[in-house]
Amino acid sequence: MRMRWCGLDFGETVMNPYTLHQNKIITEIYNELGRGEEAQRSIAAWYELRDSFATPGDKPEERVRQLKQYAKDKIYSQVLGGDPEAARLYDQKEARGFTPTEGVSNLLESLRKVGVQVAIVSESSSLTSTFAITRFLHVYNLGHYFSDIITPVGGFDVEGRLVDSRFVGATKKSGTIYDVLKALLQERGVAPAEGAMVGDDPILDIENAKLRSFIGIQYTGVVDRGRSKVADYVIDAWSEFPSIFWP
Repeated sequence: MRMRWCGLDFGETVMNPYTLHQNKIITEIYNELGRGEEAQRSIAAWYELRDSFATPGDKPEERVRQLKQYAKDKIYSQVLGGDPEAARLYDQKEARGFTPTEGVSNLLESLRKVGVQVAIVSESSSLTSTFAITRFLHVYNLGHYFSDIITPVGGFDVEGRLVDSRFVGATKKSGTIYDVLKALLQERGVAPAEGAMVGDDPILDIENAKLRSFIGIQYTGVVDRGRSKVADYVIDAWSEFPSIFWP
């Protein structure tokens, strides 16, 4: 079956979050604001907020993932004290602190050349976290590879404009985001079996997409959350991306 559409998860798939160090950028923010003495209070608030997420025993990076997916606005209010200038600097430094995963731009270029439409499909559940995706794509000049940014707060273009409200409230966790995706792709003449979902999470990105007839490709190049038993492919590097489905 020909692959005509490919959905890529964002965090730990297109973007590597482990290159960003929160205490470093928070310190830089307050030094640039001329209020360096406030940095330690803000850093302490960051760790307190981070540790309030997920469940006991979760690794720190999983807590950060949950925080940024489901409650990123709390960083601005609880860590940065609602200061709009601090928030502006945070957004800038975060976008530059994250880096693309190794080789992803080569994959995107290859998919573009063979005419595969590509979208970001993220579990990020706020406008704040959705706009963080658009900033990242612009910083690294990746936006032109993507047709859509699909999130539980809507379907957006790469400029962050809402273009499809059917996705509002639909999530990977429930699987409903893939139900809406099926409808969207069918409108474009693409069958689910001609679409691939790629991501690190064996349940959210792979199993729930496979239940809707999508091809499932698990990417473990940044973090291995446990190998999916239902994925069509499990790859550790973008150079291993299966081209068997390409036109």
